[in-house]
Amino acid sequence: MDVGNLEAPVFRPPSEWDSLLIKVTNGCTHRCTFCSMYLTKKFSMRKDIEDIKNDIRKAREMFGSRVEKIFFEDGNAFVVKSHVLIELTRYCYQQHPNLRKVSSYAHVQDILKKSDDDLKRLADAGFTMVYVGIESGDNQVLKDCNKGATQDDYALAAQKCHQAGIDWSGIFLLGLAGNDPEKSQRHAVESAKLINRMAPPMPRKWYISPLTLEMTPGSEILAQNLKNKFQPCTSTQILEELYTLIKNTDDDLTGCIFNTNHASNYLSLKGELGKDKRDFLHRVEAGIKDPSVRRPEYMRGL
Repeated sequence: MDVGNLEAPVFRPPSEWDSLLIKVTNGCTHRCTFCSMYLTKKFSMRKDIEDIKNDIRKAREMFGSRVEKIFFEDGNAFVVKSHVLIELTRYCYQQHPNLRKVSSYAHVQDILKKSDDDLKRLADAGFTMVYVGIESGDNQVLKDCNKGATQDDYALAAQKCHQAGIDWSGIFLLGLAGNDPEKSQRHAVESAKLINRMAPPMPRKWYISPLTLEMTPGSEILAQNLKNKFQPCTSTQILEELYTLIKNTDDDLTGCIFNTNHASNYLSLKGELGKDKRDFLHRVEAGIKDPSVRRPEYMRGL
């Protein structure tokens, strides 16, 4: 659902398929080597908050009481100043009586720039979740893919969100270290280490979703591949990475919803770390041994 002013291509998390999409920014603030999603867009923020409110109000006229979820577009709407996000979030609930969720993509640095008080006021206004492209816990991999963040940054940002009451959804990218066995192993182990560090100190749900690298046209990582500077993992190596990542997460993790249902992945897993950890490991091990249980290449994609 949208009011007709989004600039193509439009991206949103798979779980926001039934959300009202409200344009707050256009494009993304960052340019990661593996991503080609926003190549055709120059980043900008909508300056007039009343124009955005008009979209929110117009959506009520178009969709009535059907709006239960709102996703602020585009690639990093969380870059917007806190007081603007708070005002927009409150207005969303004023206009849509059945609203239960407001969320956006967020770069970790824009979470860290916001004070604990700002994050708490944002949560109190009804902003419920950030989707954060973490990609890896390995600082070298993060540097190589131009992520602009470190493992420490992600660990701190997750804890800030937990304390504020904003749900944390972290996305990792299998295969991002390439097919060098040592680098691949470190990528998986350090990613697991980061997951352990992001665990909330209080009982609450949080979300981890590994995806698998796709070298898309226009991405820098595809250009590196064509110059033989980056070699992708095989499907078996991807599953070995996933196995290592899961194996190295703490057994006592609670409330962590783990999901590999994304179409880029070779296996579909959904459950809770660490309650379902043993089952996950058995299923991934079966996928490593038997290629026939993997999602076929023609069914994979972003």
